[in-house]
Amino acid sequence: MKKTSYSSNLVIRNAVVDDVDTLRDVFRRAALTNEDVRELIAIHPEWLLWDDAMMPFTRVAVVDGRVVGFASVRPIGDFLELEDLFTDPDWMRQGVASALIEDIARRGMRVEVTANPHAIGFYESVGFVANGFANTQGGPAPRMHLDVTRARP
Repeated sequence: MKKTSYSSNLVIRNAVVDDVDTLRDVFRRAALTNEDVRELIAIHPEWLLWDDAMMPFTRVAVVDGRVVGFASVRPIGDFLELEDLFTDPDWMRQGVASALIEDIARRGMRVEVTANPHAIGFYESVGFVANGFANTQGGPAPRMHLDVTRARP
């Protein structure tokens, strides 16, 4: 069965405790789709552990009762830090991550992220702009922001 982008059945809601095992699974499987980081993950298996402390900051995308992606954002001062954005590999390129970003943008606050270098194209496609680099355990990574506070034409 072919899935369509922005399925009319897509619902975004707050994460609940019953989602934790699924969030961990989506996080792990989605992270492993990036072949370039597999070697680093083999050295740092702790990177595949989703931080349960993010639960209060997590929104999940659900289709027909199944969690197909999630995003976690923490408020930091006057902006939101996007900590996690993961899509179930079976649902990648179906509009799930874009819908999650739209959901976050509705809060009307600037959103910042330390982007996985392989996700730069996606972030740019949804309006993020590069504004520097951050040093991470995996090496330098682009810092990007989405300014939803400015007036749109």
